[in-house]
Amino acid sequence: MPNSKDVLGTSSSDSSLEEEAAETKKRKKERASKLEKKLKTEAKPSKEMEKSAGHGREEEDMFQIGKMRYVRVSCFKGKVLVDIREFYTDKEGDMKPGRKGIALSAEQWNQLKEMIPEIDAAVKKL
Repeated sequence: MPNSKDVLGTSSSDSSLEEEAAETKKRKKERASKLEKKLKTEAKPSKEMEKSAGHGREEEDMFQIGKMRYVRVSCFKGKVLVDIREFYTDKEGDMKPGRKGIALSAEQWNQLKEMIPEIDAAVKKL
């Protein structure tokens, strides 16, 4: 048999839970808007590639292909990589590469480009 509180309305603990949920939602919205502003400034591909000798990342460009998905072109240990990856934001609000993605060598990238018409045809069939 239900309590009179359950039938008549919510208790004070229910309202505090609702307030907490509203605060959490508000914070998430604020973080999302900050991230969008950050992505707009960072995601634009630059015309010139910077070289920093002695660092792991010698050259890098980023191109946005989805909400949190990017294609990065970089040079690592003298080899060109095309990295298609999903990103996330850490606790400080910094954008970091996630585990979901793939890094293609220049050779693999060229093979993929050659297969694009066949892939497009397969997509159109579905």
